[in-house]
Amino acid sequence: MSQPPCRRRPARPRRVALALVPMIAMGTLTGCGAGREAAPQGDPVQVALGAAGGARTVQAGDRLQVTAQGGVLTEVSVTDPSGRRLPGGLARGGTSWTSRAKTAPGTKYSVVARTRNAQGGVGAAKESLTTATAARLNTLMLDPRSPDAAAGADRPLTVLFNFPVADRAAVERRLSVTTDSRMTGSWAWEPDGDGGDRVDWRPARPWKPGTKVTLRAALDGVDSGGGRYFVHDYDLKFTIGRSCTDSDLEPVCGKVHRSDPIEVTAPSVRGEDNRAIGIGDWNDG
Repeated sequence: MSQPPCRRRPARPRRVALALVPMIAMGTLTGCGAGREAAPQGDPVQVALGAAGGARTVQAGDRLQVTAQGGVLTEVSVTDPSGRRLPGGLARGGTSWTSRAKTAPGTKYSVVARTRNAQGGVGAAKESLTTATAARLNTLMLDPRSPDAAAGADRPLTVLFNFPVADRAAVERRLSVTTDSRMTGSWAWEPDGDGGDRVDWRPARPWKPGTKVTLRAALDGVDSGGGRYFVHDYDLKFTIGRSCTDSDLEPVCGKVHRSDPIEVTAPSVRGEDNRAIGIGDWNDG
């Protein structure tokens, strides 16, 4: 005897924000397969989202917590729009999951939670939440100061922060320097004279002129301390030029070479070797 055609009801779109509906029903998905399929086993697990401190609304700087009633969580995944995961772990026998990292400001997080009830029935739900924008910011400046700069071979790379950085280790983990010569180096912190902070990266051996360098500060959403957040990532690419001193009278020192013949030549300004404005020692062709 043939089976009647399977008809699906159109799904109703969710109309309520997650912050207003802390409980999410977690049912087992069933489909119209051939023959008979087993009915869902037991009641669906109820899952709630909130801050680890107990508040239902998750603010920037909170640790996100996912809890289950009527069963356990088997897996929780929380990602931001860039696909970066918010790390965390299960606790209390699988009835809760708490992020180890704090949530970032102005960020939409996608949450996928998988559960199992007492009868062995499994379920899954997908939801999202967006944290509020940060009220107080910290900003920075990279030195060399402009893209395509030709930095002197004896200069460190510097990140200047407008305000002090409380958790220097957390910020430093988001800073990176990569070169085409696989140069290694180290960071050193010190207060900035204008009331902020600075950190310098010095290579383990002298720079080789012509080395291509990328300085990256992937700090979007990182807590700077004192309630201030970074809300951007910063990238700068440049090439190491020659070291020019006041006693260096060679004609080539302090001139920019774009091609042959020379298109741009300009006297060097100590500490401001910059390809974009025609200052520095650069050979492009």
